[in-house]
Amino acid sequence: MLKRFDDRVYKNGVWLYLLQLANTVLPIITIPYITRIMGPSNYGTFSFAINIVGYLQTVIEYGFGMSASRKIVLLSKQEDRNGAIKLFSAVVYSRIIFFFICGLFITFFMMTIPMEGIYKNCICILFLGMAGYCLQQNWFFQGIQEMQYIAIICIFSRTISVVMIFLLIRKSEDILLYSVLYSVSPVINGILGTFIAIKKYKMRFIAIRLRDIAGEIRAGWNVFSTQMSSKIFGGIGITFLGMMSSSYDVGIYAAIQKIPNVVMLCWAPISQVLYPISSELVTDSFVKGKKKLLGLRRVILMFFIVITVCIAFFSKQIIILVLGVEYRDYYFLSFPLLMWVIAGINNNFLGIQLLLGGGFDAEYSYCFQISVVLTVIFNYVLIKLYGIIGAAIAPLISECILTILLKFRISSIEKKIE
Repeated sequence: MLKRFDDRVYKNGVWLYLLQLANTVLPIITIPYITRIMGPSNYGTFSFAINIVGYLQTVIEYGFGMSASRKIVLLSKQEDRNGAIKLFSAVVYSRIIFFFICGLFITFFMMTIPMEGIYKNCICILFLGMAGYCLQQNWFFQGIQEMQYIAIICIFSRTISVVMIFLLIRKSEDILLYSVLYSVSPVINGILGTFIAIKKYKMRFIAIRLRDIAGEIRAGWNVFSTQMSSKIFGGIGITFLGMMSSSYDVGIYAAIQKIPNVVMLCWAPISQVLYPISSELVTDSFVKGKKKLLGLRRVILMFFIVITVCIAFFSKQIIILVLGVEYRDYYFLSFPLLMWVIAGINNNFLGIQLLLGGGFDAEYSYCFQISVVLTVIFNYVLIKLYGIIGAAIAPLISECILTILLKFRISSIEKKIE
């Protein structure tokens, strides 16, 4: 029987932290090895392929990670087994439908967009690995507060993938094998997660109406649209660079981008810890909460500014150490990307902590959606004009415009409150 696990909040928090480590640290371990073995050109080919498939992954996962997870919590409290089985089936069936739709899209994409055979082969292999996300049950285990299963499965599958990469990838021509090994993790994740859900929690697949599937899709739409916007915001640079420049440039940019991304990963847990505190402060009093948050922002921003300045100062040495000598001459790309990180942290305070924390979801969504559109435009124009340099500058410009939009919205809210 499904049941409540209210006394396991601390335990689940620890498992969630381990899950985050598995999803971020383990893949990063292979980067110094792969960038050297593959070289910029083949690493660029892989980066472009995984970036394209990443959009499809967002479609396949949809918004069920939050919408279905919230629903399974209620069903668990009510001990509604039939409802839980129905939801379990609806989520998997929906993802299978999305998988086939994405398959049609990627076939059309490869038939209409001119690209070399190696690109197509990588995309096909990586996309087939996305089948694992159809069976992934993270939403289910999160909803019933049994996070240890997600964490253990993820650590296990990621570890297998990493070990196999180190053992089997020996030369740049192994790019297709690398794509296969990269796809191992989601497939193992999906199979083991579904097996545990069926074996331990007696879930099963039943026949349900299309109306029920459509209902779950509608319920996850808002989460999905936000997640897709975030994916576009972070990945459109590599997409356009792959279409308008060489695989060498894509490899250089994708590799150097990993350095500021690591800094952003350091900020992510701080943001998660701050959010409930920010929500309480801003809900009690928007004006007073804002003042306290902005005071805290100064301290945290200064800390990250010091870190990014140090990284920028030693960027050439860091790139040689982490990525390899071939990437050294492009160290200057890290400068606008590191500035983008600082702008992103600042916008997190204004958008996530202040607006979302205060319940102004619509205001934040409006600003963010505009910035996504501008990100697409800036990336297209700047990459077309300046290539790899334009790809590094575009996200910084978009983030700065988002800052202006957020400040304008916050000012409008304050005027209404007064």
